[in-house]
Amino acid sequence: MKIAIITDIHHGPQSHTKEAGWDALAVIRDFIWHAGEQRADLVLDLGDRISDTSRDTDRQVTAEVAEVFRTFHGPRYHVLGNHDVSNLTIEDSEEILGQSMQSQVVDLGETRLILWQPGVKITVGVGFPHVVPGLPWLVDALNADERPAIIATHVPLSGHSQIGNYYFESNPQYSTYPDHAVVREAVEATGRAALWLSGHVHWNTVTNVRGVKHLTVQSVSERFTTYPNGAAAFAMLEIADGGFIIDVHGNDPFHARLPFRKSGDRPWMSPLGPFGERAAQRQTERESA
Repeated sequence: MKIAIITDIHHGPQSHTKEAGWDALAVIRDFIWHAGEQRADLVLDLGDRISDTSRDTDRQVTAEVAEVFRTFHGPRYHVLGNHDVSNLTIEDSEEILGQSMQSQVVDLGETRLILWQPGVKITVGVGFPHVVPGLPWLVDALNADERPAIIATHVPLSGHSQIGNYYFESNPQYSTYPDHAVVREAVEATGRAALWLSGHVHWNTVTNVRGVKHLTVQSVSERFTTYPNGAAAFAMLEIADGGFIIDVHGNDPFHARLPFRKSGDRPWMSPLGPFGERAAQRQTERESA
């Protein structure tokens, strides 16, 4: 199973975080060519296809991106990013992309891809909304099948450090959901998740939390890690023989190879409590002996 992944395209106006003269559509065409050349089984877009400006312009640039995506001769799936919903409705994206933007489960044979679409609209000064209200759907989807699941969202829920991140070191509340820990614990309790794929934070990371491998993929348009050149990043995820390999191509290359299995296959031990409490308990036990 091969999944070609692209995220945070940010097609639209030039900005200081984009390379001068950078052409998003040309990079997407290269990505689609590479996906076909590598015989990818599907294309997965993790959101933020555009840099939002106004409703009319956002519709136009989303349509330009969608036209290139349609040249892939195979299944393609998209999730919503925060820039995709700043001026457009979910229905707008569904119309332009020609597919549902609701949460869904995709059967991939030995595994399954769960496209979870929680709210991604940012409130300035607050951040993302709470997503626990949509958690029952995700838990039910995980529990409905014994096969290991890949979860895809725009926003990561690993809770990983943002130290060194151009955007989020000083603004961590915009890098994930406020209730990410509750969501993670509920997903871990099912024991069915193997991988969690996300974009949004504009860098490559792997964070292993209780057996669930959380991966973020670098943005196509970003250059804070590759200055003065743009990252031009896209990834190929291959799952085979009980493991997975992810290769991020472009100017910010990244490679990881890890086991692919449900987190419940090798459950982690519960974390210790605070060391001070353990020391006090031992002291009490010694005194009462």
